[in-house]
This record gives sequence, C-alpha cells and structure tokens, in this order.
Amino acid sequence: MDVDLQVAYPDLPQNDDPQVAEHNNINADEQPNNIPFDVSELPQQLAAGDGHHQDEVHVALYQQQVEAHQDYVTKFNNTHPQSVTLSKLRAMYRNQDSLGAMGLLSGRHRLIIDDDHTVPKDGPNVVPRVGPHYIDHTLYVGSRQGLDAGLPKIQADHNWQVILDLTNVHRLWPDSNVACLPFNPMGRMVYIGTRLQEQLWVALVPRTFFEPNHLDNARATYPTLDAPTTALSQQHSLMFIMFIAYALARMRLQDIHCSVPYPIPLTRAAVKRSTDILGRGGENHRRIILRLEDFKRLHDMFGADWNDWVDLAPLQWKVDNFLANNAPVGVTIRYGQNQPLIINGALDVERRNWENDRDYSYIRQFTFSLATHMSYLDVREWRNVNNYQRDEDDVLYDKSNHDPTRAEVNLVDLPLLDERGFEVNVYNEQGFRVPRRAPVQFSTCGALLNLHSVHELFRPEDDVHGSARNKAPFDIYPLACTKTLGNIQSRGIMSNFLPHLTRIDNGIRPPLIDGGEDGEDDIDIDARVYGASVLRGINCQVYNELSHRVRDEAKFHPVQLGMISAALSGTTSKTIASRRRWTQRLQQCNDSLPHERFNDKVSGNNQPQALRFENTYTLDVYRMKEEFRNGSSIYDQIITPLLKTWSHPTVLSPIRDTIVVFKPDRIPLLFAWATFPLTALLEKIWDTHKHTLVDGAVIDPCLIEFTSMVERALNFSHTGNARVLCRRLMDRAWISMGIIHDGLPSISDTFVASGSLTTGNLVIRQESWPVDQDTRRPLTSSRKTQELTYGKAHYEAYEARFTIRHAINYLPARIYPQISNHSMRVACYAAEIGFRVYFDDVKRLVQDSVLQEIQPALDGNDRHARRTANDRHTALSRWLDEEHPLSYSSYILAYLLRAVVDTNDGNRKLELTGSHLGSKPVSFFVEIIVKQCSTNPTSRRQPPFIAGGHFLAVMRVAIDEMKRCASRDSVTGKDVDLFVSEAISHVCQSLKINHVPWCTNPTGGGGAPSSKIVHNVWLNLGAVAAPRPASSASFLTRRESLQVAALNSSAQVQLEDSRGDWSANDVRLNNFASVVHKAVLPIEWGTNRASLTTSPQYIIDTYNFVQTAFNASVPIHQLAVIISIAFSGLLPKVYPPRVQQAEIPTPHLLTSYVRNLEWVSRPKKGVSNPEPFITMMSTFIIALYEPESPISVILRSNKPDIKDWVSKHSAKGITTLALCRLGVAKPYSSRVLFSPKWGLDIKELTSSEIAEKHAEVIRLINTGGAHGGYDAILYLAGRGTADLLAKNLYVKARPLPVPGSSSTSSAFPVKRTLRDWDDDSRVTTAAVDEVNRKKTRS
Repeated sequence: MDVDLQVAYPDLPQNDDPQVAEHNNINADEQPNNIPFDVSELPQQLAAGDGHHQDEVHVALYQQQVEAHQDYVTKFNNTHPQSVTLSKLRAMYRNQDSLGAMGLLSGRHRLIIDDDHTVPKDGPNVVPRVGPHYIDHTLYVGSRQGLDAGLPKIQADHNWQVILDLTNVHRLWPDSNVACLPFNPMGRMVYIGTRLQEQLWVALVPRTFFEPNHLDNARATYPTLDAPTTALSQQHSLMFIMFIAYALARMRLQDIHCSVPYPIPLTRAAVKRSTDILGRGGENHRRIILRLEDFKRLHDMFGADWNDWVDLAPLQWKVDNFLANNAPVGVTIRYGQNQPLIINGALDVERRNWENDRDYSYIRQFTFSLATHMSYLDVREWRNVNNYQRDEDDVLYDKSNHDPTRAEVNLVDLPLLDERGFEVNVYNEQGFRVPRRAPVQFSTCGALLNLHSVHELFRPEDDVHGSARNKAPFDIYPLACTKTLGNIQSRGIMSNFLPHLTRIDNGIRPPLIDGGEDGEDDIDIDARVYGASVLRGINCQVYNELSHRVRDEAKFHPVQLGMISAALSGTTSKTIASRRRWTQRLQQCNDSLPHERFNDKVSGNNQPQALRFENTYTLDVYRMKEEFRNGSSIYDQIITPLLKTWSHPTVLSPIRDTIVVFKPDRIPLLFAWATFPLTALLEKIWDTHKHTLVDGAVIDPCLIEFTSMVERALNFSHTGNARVLCRRLMDRAWISMGIIHDGLPSISDTFVASGSLTTGNLVIRQESWPVDQDTRRPLTSSRKTQELTYGKAHYEAYEARFTIRHAINYLPARIYPQISNHSMRVACYAAEIGFRVYFDDVKRLVQDSVLQEIQPALDGNDRHARRTANDRHTALSRWLDEEHPLSYSSYILAYLLRAVVDTNDGNRKLELTGSHLGSKPVSFFVEIIVKQCSTNPTSRRQPPFIAGGHFLAVMRVAIDEMKRCASRDSVTGKDVDLFVSEAISHVCQSLKINHVPWCTNPTGGGGAPSSKIVHNVWLNLGAVAAPRPASSASFLTRRESLQVAALNSSAQVQLEDSRGDWSANDVRLNNFASVVHKAVLPIEWGTNRASLTTSPQYIIDTYNFVQTAFNASVPIHQLAVIISIAFSGLLPKVYPPRVQQAEIPTPHLLTSYVRNLEWVSRPKKGVSNPEPFITMMSTFIIALYEPESPISVILRSNKPDIKDWVSKHSAKGITTLALCRLGVAKPYSSRVLFSPKWGLDIKELTSSEIAEKHAEVIRLINTGGAHGGYDAILYLAGRGTADLLAKNLYVKARPLPVPGSSSTSSAFPVKRTLRDWDDDSRVTTAAVDEVNRKKTRS
C-alpha cells in the first residue's frame, strides 16, 4: 500500500518550495485560462454556499409560480409580472435613462424579444450555414513507459522543441473531467513543461497500466492513492526531478550535472545542491530547451533506465513503495487552441500534419473536443451551382438516406426552386444535401438556442409518444435576462448524433465475429458482433461564440467577478497583501466598471455571434483496427466524418427547430440592453460611494451585500449559472426568484424602500435585513469574494462588525437580559462574537495537532497503538461538540485530557502541561487581549492569539465597536477601557473560559522564548476543576482500565466491521454516525417480525425481495432504514390528525401544510413495540421505489389490487402520507389525506432528489456530533417531528435559547450542522421580531 512519506519521516519539511507558497497566494479566478471552455464553470468568488440548483432553472421554464412556503414567496407569487420589450430597454439604454431602468427592478418584469430584433427563419432566403469547424482541446496518453504522448512521427525538424520547466511541479492537473484519463490521477501527475503549445505532463501510473487487459484497467477498479490533489507529493516530485537530472546529466545536455543522485534527507534545498536543473547559482527558475533529438533520447532513458534507477534508490526513498509500484507515462494536454479544421484547399496538408504530429502506434488514448459553428445567412442574391460538373457515377436522391422512400433524381428535369421560392433539395449517397445554388450577397445573423425546445435534441430514439424523459441529461443556462434563450450542457451526446457516431465507431474497431472460413466476408456488416466502443462521446455543450471570445485568454471576464463589492469591502483591509489587492480593485473600478469593459469589448460590427456546437470524444487508440492507428486515418475516418455529421439532415433539421435567429450584431447589444437595469444600479452605487472609499473607512455592510447580490445577478445574466445565486438572502430580496422565474430580476420593497429606485436615492431597509434566528448573524452574499480577495480573517472581522452594528439597533431581548444597560449588553454581545471565533481557533488548533499525532497510529499495524489513537479521536470529537470547550465543567475537561494527553509516552496522570506562568486571574487574560488588539496590526502575534487564527482580527473589530458603545453611553477617558474590560470579563464568565492554550514553556536556552500557541500547554485562569467522570477508563484502577479497554476494543472491532451486526434500538439516531458505514440491515429487521403468516403471497414476496435486494450503497435503501428508525421512535404517535377537506390548502402550500401536521396516536393494537416498524416501514419505502419489487410490478399493471398491502400497513400508520411527512415523497393534490393514489396524489422523488437528500442527511449525521440525528430529521421532516423524537430520546435536541446563554447568541459556531438554506425557519428580521414581541405582550 502506498503511504505518505511524511508520516514515515515526520522530520522532512512539508513544503520548502517558495514557488508553492507563492502559488497558493494567487486568486485562481484571475489567472490565464488553463482548462477547456466550460459553460457551467463559475468563479470561486461567486460560488454561493447555498446556491440554487441548475435544474431549478429548467423547472422554471415551465412553472410560473415559486413553491410557496414563506411569506416572501407568497408575496412574490401574488405580484403579477409585467412585460417589457427589448426595444423599450434599447431606448432606455440609448437615452441613458438610468432611473427608468432601475425602476423596472421594483416590480416583476418579463423580457419580450420583439420582432424588431429577430429574423424569421421560415423564408426561402434565410438559410443555416454549418461551419467553420475547430479543434479546441486535445489530450494524449502514451501506451508505453516513456514520453510517447509528446513524440512526433518525424525524423527531424529544426523548429521543433520542448521547454522543460521543473519549477512548477506543484501544478494541478487542469482537467476536472477525470473520466478523460485511463487511470485515477490523484497523487500521480507532474507538470514538466511545454511541447510546442501543449502542456507536457508525466503520470506515475501503476505498472499494471501497461498490461491493457489487466483487471486494474477497468474504470471501476483503478488503483487509487490517498492523496489530496492530483499533484505528486513534494517528496515524490523531488524524486522525479532527480531522475530527470540523472538522465540529462548522462545525456551530457548543456551544463546540467548531478553530483548526488539520491540526496538524503530529500528536500528542495538538497536537490538544488545536488543538481542545477532547478536553477544555476541563486536562480529559482530554469527552463531547459530540448531539441527533437534530445527529447527522443530522454524518452529512451525513461524506458531503458527508469527501472534500474529505482532499484538503486535508497530504502528511505522506497519506504512507501510508490517508486516500486509505479512507472512514468507521458501525457499532453492542450485547450483553447481553437484551430480550424477541414479547410477548403488544405485537406492534404491537414492530413499530412495529423500523420506527422504523433506516432499513434504508441498512443493509448486520445481525447479531443471538436467544435462546429452554426449561423444563419439572410441572403439577398444567389448564384447557381453547376451540378453537371459532378462525377458521372454520382447518384443524387430526392430525400436523405434515413428515408427508405427516397428515389433517384435527374437534375436536368428537376426545377431549382419550388412554387414558394425554396430550393428543391437533392442528396448524395451518404444522405448529405448537395447545394444547387450559393449565396453571393448576404448578412450573417447571430443565433441563440430556444431553451423551451432543446429537449428535442436529447429525445430517445424510441420515444414516439412525446415523452419528456431524455436519453442524456442536460442543463440549461439562460442568458441576458431572457429566461428562454441561452446555452446548454449535457453529460452525453445529442440523440440524433449518436447513430452517426456509432457508424464511425463500427468502422474503426475490429469485430469479434467477421468473415467466413475461407476468408469471404459472408456476414452482413450490420450483423457483425463488435466489442466495446473505441470511440465514445463524453459530453457536449452548445453556446454562443461570443461567450468563447470574451473569455478567450482569461478564465472569466471581469463582469463575471464581484469586483465592485470587493472594492467597497476592502477599505478595512489590514495586511500589506490585502491592501495591495484593494488598491488594485479600486483602480480597476475607477478606470472603468466591469460591465463597461465588457460592452467595449463586444462593441462594433462583425462580432462573433454563431452558435458553437462542441462535442468531446475519447478514442481508445490501442483497441482500433491496426491499419487505422495512424494520424492520416484518424483524420479521414474519425475527425472529418464527425465534423461533417453536423450537416447531415437528420442532425441539422432538429437543431434548426431549436434556434432563434437574430439580426446582425444584435446579440452583443442584447446583453447591454437587457442588463441595463442592473448596470445602471451598479453605476449609481459606485458614483455615490466611490469618493468615500478611503483607507480605514467603514462602508455600510448592507450596501456591500446589496451590491454583491446585484453583481451575482449580473453574473447570472451573462452565464445562466444558478450556483451564483445565494438562496436564503437573494430569494428574500426577490432578486434570484425574479431572474430565475421571470428573466429580469426584481427587488422587493421589503429590502429597498418603495420608490427609492426610481428617484436614485437608494434606501436599504436595514430593519428588514434577514438574520439567522439563533445566532443573529446577518445573511451575507460577499463572503467568498472577500475571503478570496482579502483573506478569511478579513471576512470574519467584517461579518463581526456587521453583526454587532445590526445588533445595536435590533438586539433581541433574550441576549444578556440580566444586564440593564443597553450599551453594555451590546458590548457583551460584541465580545461574545469575538470569543466564538476564538473557540473556533482553539478547536482547530487542538484538532489539527491531535490528528497529526494519532494519524501514524491509525494507519499503522500496532493494534494497541491504533486503539489508543481511536480513543483519543473519539474524545476529541466529543470535545469539539461541546458548547463551552474551555470549561472545567462536567465531562468537558475529561474529553480534552483524553484527546490531548498521549498515554503511550508514560504520562499516566492524564494532566495537561501547565504554563510556567502558573494560575492567572481572568483579568490577566482580558488585559493582554485588549493590549494586543491595540497594537500595530503588522506586529508579531502574541498569546493568546493563535497563528493562522481569526480571533485577533475579529476581536479588534469587536473592541472598536465596544468603544463606540461606551461613547454612546457618554463613557470617556480611562473609563472606556474599564467598560471594555468589564464586558470581556463578563463574557469570559458566561462562556465558562477556565483555561486557554498557551505557548511552550521556556527551556532555559538562549534566544527569545517562543510565542507560538501549542495544543498541549495550557494557562489556568483560576477556576476549580470539576469532579472526574467515574466511568472513564482513564480514571480507574489498572484492572478496571484493562477491563473497560477490552470491552471497548471488542465493541470497536464489531462497530468498524461494515458487515458486523448492529442494533437500531441501541443506536437509534443519537449515534447513527457510528453505523452509517454498515452494509447490512439491523438485527431488528426480519420477516418474522412483520406477521406475514396470513398475508397474501405477493406481500410475502415483497418482504423477501427487499431482504434480498437491500443495498446500503443505494441512497433510498439507506434512507429507508433511517426513516424506519425515526418512525419507530414516534410511537405511539404515528398517525395524522383528522382534518376536513375544506382545511386542505392550495397545492403550492400543500408541502408545508403536510410537513407541519401534528403526529397523533389512535386506539390501535401493536403500536408500542418499535421492532416491527423497522422492518415494515423500510420495506414499504424500498418496495415502492424499486421498480422490480412485486408491489411496483402490480402497480404498473392494468388493474392493480393492493388492498391487503394498504390495509396491513395503514393500520400501523405506514402510509404514503407518512412518507410525505418524513421527506421521501411529494404531495400533489388535496386528496393527500383522503385515500391518495401513489403516482397521482402523492409522487415519488426523482433519483437526483433522493441522492441530494441522502447526501445531506448523511452529512448532517456525520458532522452534527450529538445533535446529528436531530439535524437530519429537522432537515427531512421539520421541527415538530424532530422535537417529538427528542422527547422520546431517539435524537438529542439542540438546547433551546435561555437568557444569557451563549447558544442563543453564538455568532460563529465551529461547524454548521444544518445547511442554512435548508432550514428557512431559522431566518428572521428585526422587524418580524418586533411584531412577535408586540403579539406576546398583547
């Protein structure tokens, strides 16, 4: 097994490469484009943590209303959308009517593309043009040990060269689609330079890779490495560099030498001392030019010398077996070249270039993307084409070859045009149209896809009934606020293209059965039996050429980045690097705003506006017919036919039906006109506030967040990517709901005062800003932008200030109610926000340090050491879940001791090492915090502030805000410091801060003592330790400890075995994380518990089917087990209340209504023992979802009769309504509570919905600690169900808010156990809180 060399040799540095450190400080969004163009790609800065799903955009095409489960949604639905034409927006743009355009945002509007901008495509003179064609991405993988992927098939070329660059070996493999590689790239890839315009890589692949038929070469069984990225580890990359140095030195290339072939210890510095391949003298970067002859010799050495070099390597280099088990193979990749193909008059030249470019005899796999442009010509004048010059043997037909009724035609007797002026088409043998006339004068028109009809492009071949189920899933990306026009991307190939792809594939792969005994080909070509395809379509995307142009060199155009909100939020940046970035952002926006730069870039005539159809293919070269394994055959038999296929009528005709044709040069203007309401608003914000952006100025956070939301909406207008839209915040502002459901965004008057948009005096209603109901943290949109631009500490400080300032005016009464002075209450709240971040810092420090200590034992073979490490890990996890981690209360200290103290090193007292300062009062702790926060931000960090933590940045902001509170209370002079200290001291007491981690104790040596905080030295702040927990093995006698350890070890072994028995009643959902890996049903599950003796056979068969078919890796199966445990925990309250038909709400409120129904009991027998419910409920769910179960088969029959099934289960409350209430089905009609029909009144979830719910439930269970089960049920079934289970001790509820409790005012929890966007009930506003308080008083 490959292991990390760092674990085996912990004294080796993690990374001593300054190039890596520099690389890690780069904003990836603003780097040169380094991956193939991807319609779905979005900048990291605008990737919303609670972003909308792309399929929601697809659903919105056909759904006019948003599912209403909140007041703001109902208000949105009740607002009637108005129509606005593109011509009206054009007039506003030309007249620069900014106020009129901004006014359109104050209500719902839908953009209508009026006829003045489009061209009817049903006339005889508006015709499609297919071409030109391009290759835009290539990836080659060699088949032999060596560099075959980069070798040309030529003997000599004085212009050919490779630039070797070994200083960027940390570079990550650029293609996120790992399906394009015939091996798992994690931990195997190393960048070594460029070959012409291609990137040159080497992959260290398993040696079985070179045995094509080995089982490890099946995609499902690729050997994997435990590596965090695709790059080689630093140690492995240094080894590889030393081989290159060894090879080039033996080649006597230039001045390269290798004095020590195997340096020990292996560090970058040692490599630089051994060879000058990384740079001469003090250089840190060297590029080595290899001629064709040099590169061939290097390739030969990889093949001939690698194995011997590995054999001679020292044992220290081979301790993890990486070198011994893997060997190098060349890989090249190129993207964005956009090189034209099948150019008229140059076909022979192209064929020769393909023949010389690679020796395909030694290429294993070739992946490539081909793009074809499609536009329309509005023709004014034609000329006839002389078809009589065609070969006499050519036969022409009246129809394409897909029509069996086609007949030969004689051009002499065939008119050129029909009575309506359309050309009378003729077709060749292959079915392609043969043009009989050519345009002379014409205008080139742009085109966009009509998203309403693109599903026709992915319709299954056998679908003749108009079914909406598609062969290949695809996503839509609406552009320019149109909602219905834009780009698409699919994980497959268009349906009508597939038969042509299959025909090409059949022609190049050898059949398994072919020809007779005498060599005669007596088997029809269509009857041949073929093996697996050698040519496969991976994906396709269709987008307007304009998108490709504006992002040709960079990953993203500035209009797609949050540049304005970054400029607004950077005024308080502290570090030199972040201040430099802020100055940069400021200068960029002052020069011209991002949308202005975009408009300038696409202005002028003849902008590219064609639709670009791009397919990506993979070719298994080594499995092709041998005679075709050369460049010219690949060009003739694969590349050319694939590109020409777009012109075939069977492919072109359905595409034409999905295209909207625009007048020339309208599409670039479409973006400028349609987004004018947003860009006018951004210009107004910038012009109003740009003069206030001075160093240290505090800009209103509501303004920054509002700007960020508008920038996200602008990004969506340009990309259609729903993941940039923050669900919780932007939905409440209506911005994301408007842009998804209407096309044009809208802004709720709850957020912006009514009328302020039309006057230009923007008034953001701060009292209505949504906050988290528990933490009081305001919802934000700019988090990613700020973190990636200025750092996480900067954002933490910003969010703290936002939270504090919002609380000044809208602080809930339950926050520190025992303090009568409002300013002191706010100051304490500010201090608590800071200390919540401190808790995060401390937990991160302890977690990282303990995991680093125990990882070798966890990975090792010493069972005792591993058991001890597991015990420490368990204690650590429990300590991390604690609300007051620095307290001596209850079990908290015991957990910390068992996690931090290593009993294997002879420490039997289980005591933390105390600081040499001894015990100190809390006032000492408070004093140094205040002192450190008042010093220069760039000064050296001192205790208690942890290196890499965010407490210092946040506490500086908190203390500034506390001083503002003091000044508002007329506190002056030295009393301000006393005010601040009192607030901090009060919070330390409230949060039970009894001790804190400290720096290492002095050793008595020379030099200044260390100021770095460590996890195993703690400063006592004077509190008394709580009694030791009696049940802990750490505090028992040796005999008792051994007994407890033995019992724990036995339980641990069984628990870790995925096939080991487990009990649902014992685990319940409190500790389900411990059995989430189990592959077997719980011991309570059994057909004998379901009382089947008198049941009909189909019911017995169904239970037997579930028992046999159960597979825990199938999401609905594991969800069924979890829900069955939850359902058994509700006993005896497993029934719905009795309701009247009139009480059932309208369909859009039905889901919320059903979810919030009360669970009640009924006088029924058999509803006290939970064990039968485990079997019956899980069977009920799985049987309904599995299409092959007996129940599903009966339901699909003409006369389904399952009365006995319904009667048996409904008697115990197990109904399809219960599935709706528990989150695994959807109600669709008001009959949901009155004998509903499955598939009509209640419908199953889609597979993607199931997968999403399953993933989230498991994440919540795994990350929620003691409350994970509660969080999961809260997500699935709502708070009422979760609270009832907590009452029945099946889950552990999160503590309710109590006066003064830190849990009610926590602003920065160490981890979120619920996805914020999934629990909308946790969001509130100050205005809503005030209304609720008044209701309570009345």
